[in-house]
Amino acid sequence: MESMTGFGRAETAGDGFTVTVEAKSLNHRSLSVSLKLPEVISALEPEVRKTVGGMFDRGRIRLDASVELSGDSGSRVSVNMETASLYIAAAELLSKDNECVGGISAGELLNLPGVAARTEPSMLDRKELTAAFRGAISRALAELRENRRREGAALEPLFREGFSNIRELTTPVLAQQKETVAERYERLKIRISDLLDDSRLDEDRMMQELALLADRSDVTEEVQRLLCHLDYAVEIVDSDDGPVGRKLEFLIQEMHREMNTMGAKVDDPEQSLKVIEMKNILSSLKEQAANIE
Repeated sequence: MESMTGFGRAETAGDGFTVTVEAKSLNHRSLSVSLKLPEVISALEPEVRKTVGGMFDRGRIRLDASVELSGDSGSRVSVNMETASLYIAAAELLSKDNECVGGISAGELLNLPGVAARTEPSMLDRKELTAAFRGAISRALAELRENRRREGAALEPLFREGFSNIRELTTPVLAQQKETVAERYERLKIRISDLLDDSRLDEDRMMQELALLADRSDVTEEVQRLLCHLDYAVEIVDSDDGPVGRKLEFLIQEMHREMNTMGAKVDDPEQSLKVIEMKNILSSLKEQAANIE
């Protein structure tokens, strides 16, 4: 079982740079991938999307990548001395020919075209940079998945306990309702006999009508279906066979339907409270299932 929430982060240092990748995941009914990659590796976007799609089935996943220059490249500014020398020579020649004060300051030189150049990631070794990003992305996604699995493993006992509690509540509801149905049948039979003259009473027809009334209060089928759903839900929780979130959500929806029918049929206050308690447990599990891949 794997949760849909998690976080992963990885860094890779290269020659003159450090790349950082952060991967975050939140709940989502399907898989939604959002990428923020530096321009220098924007061509990797299709590859990254394919990698994410191969690792995850559900969740809103956001991946942010960045590159920072370091070491000698960290100055971010390089000076073209050859171009600067040409400007100085031109300034001296202009000063001499026009008999004006010569010389040019360093600050003025840096503002002239071609003298100073800002070091950018695009000026780094593209092959090394790409390899570094691939490695960092792979490790960040692996950490994200591990965190999602760790959180999912922590949720497993909650599902087992919840399903077990619901099962325990169904047994007394079924037993009590069977007694209630039998009692209601006898009460109705006596009541009808008292109201009608025995000479006018069609015993077979009365039995049919009473049986219908009793059947409308019988929760045996609903309980049996609910127990089957619980058995299958536990199998899903114990299974390591791929994503289970959608399966659990569907089963919980079916359980809720059976509980609604049971609640409509049960007329004993104590048993009605047990059905309400089942629904409360199921509601909590429904919220948890929405966070499962």
